[in-house]
Amino acid sequence: ELAEGMGIASKLKDGFLSVFCLFLIGGAGFVANMGQLLALVVLPFDRHLFRSISTWLGSGFLISGAFLLEEWGGCKFTAYGEEAPPDSKVLVVVNHGSDVDWAGGLSYIARLGEPFPGGAKAIAKDTLMYIPVFGWMTYFLEFMFVKRDWESDKIILTKQANQLGSSKLPFYLCLFPEGTRKTPKKHAQSQEFCKKNGYPVLKNLLYPRFKAFTLVAMTMRDQIDGVIDATLSFEGEHPDMQRALSRKLRCKCNIICQYHPINELPEEEVELEEWLRNIWVKKDASLDEVLEDQDAFYSRQRKYEWKQDPLNYTKFFALVGVFFCFLVGLSVLMVVNNIIRRVVVLTSVMTWVAVVVALVINVRPSKVGEKKPNPKTFSHGKKAD
Repeated sequence: ELAEGMGIASKLKDGFLSVFCLFLIGGAGFVANMGQLLALVVLPFDRHLFRSISTWLGSGFLISGAFLLEEWGGCKFTAYGEEAPPDSKVLVVVNHGSDVDWAGGLSYIARLGEPFPGGAKAIAKDTLMYIPVFGWMTYFLEFMFVKRDWESDKIILTKQANQLGSSKLPFYLCLFPEGTRKTPKKHAQSQEFCKKNGYPVLKNLLYPRFKAFTLVAMTMRDQIDGVIDATLSFEGEHPDMQRALSRKLRCKCNIICQYHPINELPEEEVELEEWLRNIWVKKDASLDEVLEDQDAFYSRQRKYEWKQDPLNYTKFFALVGVFFCFLVGLSVLMVVNNIIRRVVVLTSVMTWVAVVVALVINVRPSKVGEKKPNPKTFSHGKKAD
């Protein structure tokens, strides 16, 4: 009975921590969204000014990804490898193995300085747009959205790529060429596909999809400075959103980056496919080395480790503070006015319904089941050293 009671208490604690963290992040995003909505008045007259305001507000919200992973979840982050030149416009290709990869990517991009992480973009499925706060943020920040119907996607991507390429602000456009998160079932299907078609069989990754990469690389060739090959991996327990929200990440996040100036990339579609295929084969071999002996692998990378100053969360907490002030003011109005109270209750119910529906559509459980590195160096309940 004592053990059962402690289990219930632990679940209640995890639930409270998860809801509180989502409340903080959602509140910061709500305030940023309202600021972006107000900034729309300048869009018809000065797109650059609108982008600057939206990006500044977006930085305050997107750094919450790094906050969730590192400060809240307890995961230590380390970046290795080459940096792009300052103020670059870059396409980033990265592997996708967990449902917190986005947070690891934001931890990396947040360390680039202004205007990041607000300058982060991604190519994502269009249903993400409909998630309240997060989805609206991605729309204002000019993420590219696809329906996974190539005949319509190629038209949409071309238009969005040209529009984003016209920006005067630096950006990092992130693409997961695998197209989906790795699971045992998808990995087996990917390996079977490679065997049938004579492609390299990858042990740790899904075989990449080329169409979005080649289209964006060709369309934006004169508008971007280069491509970053980013390899993301986690040491210790495999992470997921539930562990992150309940402050139970027992892992370390590593990202290794290699920068390729755009003039080093081929211009033709078939050659670009081969270029990305070779990148993925090398990436798979690197992850193989990590799984075999992570200590030796990262010791070799140590000379390429980035100097990492602590992240500045001032904007994020400022947005949270404004949100709390808004809630206090709204609470007073609800006490003195029945109409406002009814409107707020109705709006809240509709918003939560929209959140639940959007999450059901977009979020799937992460059961990776891959061979894990030795977690013995990670102490239970503490940050990784």
